[in-house]
Amino acid sequence: MNTPIRIVIADDHVLVRQGIRAFLETHPDLEIVGEAEDAASAAQLCESRKPDVALVDLVMPGGGIEATRAIRTTSPQTQVVLLTSFEDVQQIVAAVQAGALSCMLKDVDADALADTLRRAARGEAMLHPRVAGKLMDALRRGVEPGSELLQTLSQREREVLTLMADGFSNQNIAERLGIGEKTVKTHVSNVLGKLNVNDRTQAAVYAWKSGLKQRP
Repeated sequence: MNTPIRIVIADDHVLVRQGIRAFLETHPDLEIVGEAEDAASAAQLCESRKPDVALVDLVMPGGGIEATRAIRTTSPQTQVVLLTSFEDVQQIVAAVQAGALSCMLKDVDADALADTLRRAARGEAMLHPRVAGKLMDALRRGVEPGSELLQTLSQREREVLTLMADGFSNQNIAERLGIGEKTVKTHVSNVLGKLNVNDRTQAAVYAWKSGLKQRP
């Protein structure tokens, strides 16, 4: 009998982890050896358990990109498969550059996910069809992957993002735009959510890479 593929699941939502575990445990060739709820614990778990594959949520405390980088550093033999709800090509490209092998969206068919994990254990990369399509489209059009997310921002949110990229605080932004600081906080929160980034620095980098703002 072949040795089961050892898997770590990293996601900050308990129900998601439980659901994935429940399905994967129906496959005798797949073994769950641990669960993590953030980037730091995912890296620590992979360092100690040395799984064949880590299934990592792209958006979780500490960030899926940082989790990927840390896992590949502490457990180089562990392949990382990203699982995300967001079709943000820029973030996915960044995660691949950090060491991720494959990426699946959370609406992926359960059997397809199991197959992706098996392929990852063999070192074979897989991309969800919609992610692959967006990536190819961005390359064909010669645009920075992920810049299309800027289209989801309102004009005011773009203004706030531009000032964030300039390093202005919420108070400074409020003064420049003539709006309340609480309103600015709301706009900042919306920007971070729509761009699928964790903090102002990542938002600024996004603005620079997308061409919205020239890097200082």
